[in-house]
Amino acid sequence: MRTVLLDRDGVVTINRKYNVKSPAELCLIPGAANAIARLNRERVAVALCTNQPEVDEGIIRKCELDAIHHALQTMLARHDAWIDLILCCTDNFHSERRKPSPGMLFEAMRHLGAKSADTPFIGDQPSDLEAAANAHCRPILVRTGLGRLTERGSIPQYARPAAIYDDLSSFVEACCH
Repeated sequence: MRTVLLDRDGVVTINRKYNVKSPAELCLIPGAANAIARLNRERVAVALCTNQPEVDEGIIRKCELDAIHHALQTMLARHDAWIDLILCCTDNFHSERRKPSPGMLFEAMRHLGAKSADTPFIGDQPSDLEAAANAHCRPILVRTGLGRLTERGSIPQYARPAAIYDDLSSFVEACCH
């Protein structure tokens, strides 16, 4: 495993009903920063692939989204962690980049020189699992965010998770022991 793709809300940051609209609303899921730091120490590239339609909807501006991601990197840096690449789909309509379409995942893998078969995508929602399957990545479900609800719900057969973990920390512990 040389690259890990992550959803943001519900995997790295606490999921909010209407997503994060300012850096002040950003809160890391306990253990997520240390898990990312461990991936960094293991020389695993980490990319964030997140849908953020609030920009297209006019709820926040692109510069505010950039400030949120800058704040996220600052929070992670306090734990000697970083994200190598942050990709966002700001469209509020179906596009090749918006999950469950695989565009962002393909873009991240191209940028980081990763192969689909070797790359897990970790998410908490059905659209994350579907995007992973559509990109031929390993779909991984975490129970944080909306993950428990997703686990109990209906997941299309083609997008069934390859594995389910309580959180990002437990995934990293299992994969980097």
